[in-house]
Amino acid sequence: MRILFYLPAVTPWWFDQVIEPLIRRVAPVADVHVLAPAPWQNTGIGPDQLQRCADLDRVQWSIVDDSDHPSLRSAPTEPGAVIAFVRTLAPDLVLCRSADLDTPRQFPGIVRHVMEAVIAPFDLGARTNMVHFTDAPFVQGRMPTLSPADAVRLEAMIAPFWEDMQAHWATVVPDRAAVYRAYGVPLDRPVVLLPLEYAHAENFYRQHRPASLSDEALVAHAAALADAAGVTLVVTDHPLNALHADRVALHAAVAALGTPILADPTTLALPPTLALLRHADGALLGDSKTFGIAAAFGTPMARLSRFESAPWLHMEQDLPRFFAAVAAGTAARPDTSAARRWFGYHYAEQALHPTDPALDGAGIIARATSPLDPARWPESLRLLERYAAPEELAA
Repeated sequence: MRILFYLPAVTPWWFDQVIEPLIRRVAPVADVHVLAPAPWQNTGIGPDQLQRCADLDRVQWSIVDDSDHPSLRSAPTEPGAVIAFVRTLAPDLVLCRSADLDTPRQFPGIVRHVMEAVIAPFDLGARTNMVHFTDAPFVQGRMPTLSPADAVRLEAMIAPFWEDMQAHWATVVPDRAAVYRAYGVPLDRPVVLLPLEYAHAENFYRQHRPASLSDEALVAHAAALADAAGVTLVVTDHPLNALHADRVALHAAVAALGTPILADPTTLALPPTLALLRHADGALLGDSKTFGIAAAFGTPMARLSRFESAPWLHMEQDLPRFFAAVAAGTAARPDTSAARRWFGYHYAEQALHPTDPALDGAGIIARATSPLDPARWPESLRLLERYAAPEELAA
């Protein structure tokens, strides 16, 4: 089998924690090629990444370093040249880390995008580098039709994890009044949470945001709709933005608007998005994995996205209608049984840990080429950690 890693949007962290371990495992059982641009905007492959793989002498590297290589991150100036080159390689499987989705669609072989798989409110411990393979990034909540027997088996397998998780957060997160007081949220109006996504320049996936709204524009738009509906808008920021992004303009914009509340992440010893979604009346999302928290807690959602949402999520796309429904208490909630089943499917079938000693090259290839195999469910779920029982937490 010939495998191509196509990596225009790979960052150094992604390469070290995800891609290099995958390459290392499949190299003994496949003919491996890597196609990536030279470093730019903290993406691409340079000497440090090549040095990490210096012992993998069978891997073939093709590094694009001409003056046009930055365009590979978003929309190649000459996509035909890239497509033609990949066709000469004739890969059986292509594993992509690419924010440009159109070009890989024209590659031969099975094409899969490598995407983040750790989705709260489940705890994966230190396994923050878990990933899954998908034919379409940012598709939320999709799962295949299972046989009745497999559906029953999956429900039984996820049940203890689900029950532990729900009991854990019911114990750890304070009640609505306490959480709202901590963040300065009034108790007299419904609340919609707007969690912002990673805004650093290295995140080229943001190019798919509808209408290319800046965070400041998005907050202003949502705040106007919330005010008109009699709803309080609360904003949480992605934790990496505090470390890597300039948020001066955002903070100034929120202060100027007056009505939205920007939650201080240091207020409680909990992630603010998770704590607030335990009690919020709605969530306004884009392509964030936060949908998983809202789905697990039964929070109504609206989504601004170009990508698919599973019907069981009951995602609203008409924002004025969503805010009005939240205000009236009639906003549709995600289906609880489907949410439980989807989390079971995601962690039993989709998520994999690239540095798991039990994962070999054949297993990686099987995950990418055979996306449904109930035989691997028990082994996969062993990575999903159990929460302590509530009485243990209180002790």
